[in-house]
Amino acid sequence: MIYYKTSQPIPGKGDAWMFYECTDEKSVVRYVTFVPATGEVEHVADPVVKKLYRPELLTDSTQEEFEQHWALKSD
Repeated sequence: MIYYKTSQPIPGKGDAWMFYECTDEKSVVRYVTFVPATGEVEHVADPVVKKLYRPELLTDSTQEEFEQHWALKSD
């Protein structure tokens, strides 16, 4: 597996971080979105869109970092 992360600003909430788990062919298996300022978490175990959008803008991540955020509970 390959792991990536990226962030984007959300008005009134700060930055949202997206952590992606992908196959070696860069197809998205699952992802998690985390908003640190509010504690919001969204888990997507079987995403409809499997292709990474603008992968050149993503930052490398690790399995440990992905699993840390995947383990967070939704409020």
